[in-house]
Amino acid sequence: MAENGSGSNAWLLALDPSLRAAVGERELIQLIETPTLLEVPLSPYYCRQVLVWNQILLPVMNLANGLRRQPAAPDQSRLAGIFGYQLMPGAKPAYGALLLAGIPERIRVADDQACLLPKRPAGWRAVAIACFKHGGHPIPVLDLPHLFSGALRSVLTSRGNLKGHSASLGAPFTQLWT
Repeated sequence: MAENGSGSNAWLLALDPSLRAAVGERELIQLIETPTLLEVPLSPYYCRQVLVWNQILLPVMNLANGLRRQPAAPDQSRLAGIFGYQLMPGAKPAYGALLLAGIPERIRVADDQACLLPKRPAGWRAVAIACFKHGGHPIPVLDLPHLFSGALRSVLTSRGNLKGHSASLGAPFTQLWT
């Protein structure tokens, strides 16, 4: 997050009507209203689609479904956020997309807002690097390199959280994560 003496700027993301998360100010690259999403057979239930952005094929994650461990219903999302991240300092930027339930809100975050991750849904530990209070609610800060690198898939698989979805981890999709 961009910082100065009084805190950092962040984007507050609506993952669904009740789940919120945040990313750093410079991590949100673009919003796409009514994105054209392409289905990917044999992909994880929380990331069944891709979109073409700037001639790059990006995984599109429905993080709310992943956290709640619910296969996606017919998608009603009308907004996708394109996010940039680096796997290590100095590395070439990489990108991924998250389905959003609304337009992100720019907020200011200070160190004294730090708090524990929410207990529900249980998957926050796999996707967040920190948490802060905003409006009386805990807001996890997403770890985008971990989220989009495929490490999330490994965590969910190793914990058995993709029970009944192991066949959906097919090789063609795993190539999108590298």
